[in-house]
Amino acid sequence: MQLTKEQKDARLAFNRLLENSYLADQRYDSLPSSRAGRIISTDIARSLDTRYRDTPDGQSRDLVPGWDLAWRYAHDRLAREIQRRGHRKIIRFMAGGWGAGKTHALERELIPDLSWDGTLQHGKWNRAMIDLALSHGWKVQIAYVFRDMELALYGAVERAFKEGRSVPLAELPAVHRAVQKSVLQLIRRYPPGARMAILLLHNTGAKGVAGPARIFTPTELAAGGALHYPLRHEAYYTEIAREIEALNPCGQEVRRNA
Repeated sequence: MQLTKEQKDARLAFNRLLENSYLADQRYDSLPSSRAGRIISTDIARSLDTRYRDTPDGQSRDLVPGWDLAWRYAHDRLAREIQRRGHRKIIRFMAGGWGAGKTHALERELIPDLSWDGTLQHGKWNRAMIDLALSHGWKVQIAYVFRDMELALYGAVERAFKEGRSVPLAELPAVHRAVQKSVLQLIRRYPPGARMAILLLHNTGAKGVAGPARIFTPTELAAGGALHYPLRHEAYYTEIAREIEALNPCGQEVRRNA
């Protein structure tokens, strides 16, 4: 892919920053959404690219320069924080598809010592990080946020217009289904106990409509449950997502470049 001069300069600056992990950590911790480094996220790490960070809300943010660099930093930072636990006790792995509204659903929950804010859709990496945390004496929480597909699609579009942070909508249904499968695997692998807790929340609210973050059981997530997404559900909503994206062309130019 051919980068513009501005993109090349932004990527070079980001790469140079990552060569100094101490300075990168300081800059990351200064970002308000990181809560002084207590929340680790690829989305937050994208703001280490100052060009991305300083884009005014409502304008599409260019994901290209820091696409893989933000991912690399966030994953490395999480592993380092897990291994240097110190006096910290609780780590939370947040899970949920794009547009699930994890932050909103968990706003009444106390912020733990360390949080990973991601989808948690990749089983092998999930298990590696959770096992690493357990081996270093952390108490582990897994917090999965389910949101009905239409609301997730609307939420993703709304965020793109408001903040300039967009996702490829046609991929959103597949991500939500992959997250479900991953969470069910984690439930089977890690039974609740003194050092493991799993919280399942249904985010029922929407813009202008107050709705509770309702606790539900794994039965509702499994095949045949009220909140289960089968393959046919994914295929159906993928077509709807394409239609919504065509009617709401937010951030498409940036995604084509990515």
